[in-house]
Amino acid sequence: MELLVMIGCSVAKHLESANTMFSFIWWIIGFYWVTATDQNLTCDSPQLYWLCISFLAFDVLFVIVCVAVACLIGLAICCCLPCIIGILYAMSDREGATKEEIDQFPKFKFCRIGDFDKVNSEVQESLGGMMIECNTDTPAEQSLSPEDAECCICLSAYEDGTEIRELPCHHHFHCMCIDKWLYINAICPLCKLNILKAGNQSGNEEA
Repeated sequence: MELLVMIGCSVAKHLESANTMFSFIWWIIGFYWVTATDQNLTCDSPQLYWLCISFLAFDVLFVIVCVAVACLIGLAICCCLPCIIGILYAMSDREGATKEEIDQFPKFKFCRIGDFDKVNSEVQESLGGMMIECNTDTPAEQSLSPEDAECCICLSAYEDGTEIRELPCHHHFHCMCIDKWLYINAICPLCKLNILKAGNQSGNEEA
């Protein structure tokens, strides 16, 4: 049954295309006949002649109006699109963060497990590396599995000595990748948390 329905729809589409092409060709032929033999038609059947002229004039006017409207729409889009994009961007509440706001989030240095003296080899295999906090006297350390030891923006694994930045949602990325991202859009690429609002909330709680 479904096959018959599909065949019927296909046949209908082909017939519709053929009908459109035939109508266009027939319109061209009729336009030629009316314009080429206008003197004979005005004498033999003036009413039919003016009726044909009226239909042809309506068709030509309709085409002109459609082309003019399309041109006006295209011109309006070209002129007003930047303003529309700016308004939508402002309404979407997607603002970028400043350098000072981004620098408030902790920065870590990634070190592979091989750089540490580990006695148990199984621990070395289960951990991809360590995140060691930078620019602090008491650096915090976090262990990362091989699956987590990569940046979700550039999809590259963390290299030894790579600088990593951690957001309030505890997602981490390459400093270069996430800083460029946050300059444009101050939300986490993974969980969509607005880091500016999260930073303000945490500051209010500390106060």
